Amino acid sequence: MSARSPPASGGAHEIGMTVRVVAGEIDSKDVTTRVVLPTAAQSRWPPFQRIAETIATPRRPFPPHRHEGVEVLTYVIEGSATYAFGSSSPEPLESGSTKLLTAPANVSHSISPAKGRTVRWFSLVVALPSGRPSTLRLQSSRVVTTDMQPDGTVLEDLVGPGSALESAAGLECEAIKFVQAGTVFRRVGHDRVAVIYALRGPGTIDYDALDAGEAALVENAAGVALQGGEGFHVIFSSAPQRGST
Repeated sequence: MSARSPPASGGAHEIGMTVRVVAGEIDSKDVTTRVVLPTAAQSRWPPFQRIAETIATPRRPFPPHRHEGVEVLTYVIEGSATYAFGSSSPEPLESGSTKLLTAPANVSHSISPAKGRTVRWFSLVVALPSGRPSTLRLQSSRVVTTDMQPDGTVLEDLVGPGSALESAAGLECEAIKFVQAGTVFRRVGHDRVAVIYALRGPGTIDYDALDAGEAALVENAAGVALQGGEGFHVIFSSAPQRGST
């Protein structure tokens, strides 16, 4: 995914390649969260365990919760809040803030909106490789948006090459926003799976329609083509393929 070069398919489905578009649904436990993994229609998709978009306010905060055996990416889309990890002091969160929590052992974290403010963020949970030791840690970054690229997009490297965050699970992630209509190619690799979540749509992934609040699950692909008009905004994540779907 991090290699920004055209895939071998040139934008058409390869033999054996699959692209499944799954719709998000409101979390029954938290009505301000839209979840695309897991849902009634799509269970966890190894190594991805959960992908969601959340809005929180001081009157509807996001309560502390625990993780173990996973990495958790938090990317703030807009607003401000504080972030608490384990027993550490809360840290400020604002638009563009990115946190990557590596949690081989059980640990809690929480997000508390600033007084009178709303915060909206994207979160992703991916399983850590079994049998490979990793250290409990929290990495933090403030992403920088690139100038407009020749393909008409602006980019934010969130995790992996080009970013300040390194994943123990092999996760790579970037945000792609179309400033003008066009087509973007991204490499995936047959040994990886990718999830493309639409923050704003519509657009297409190798000609499969993708709208806001939906995600495309991609496997067995050298790469994919993303087509969209001005304002199409996605988060493109990939990780080494492990286990079965």
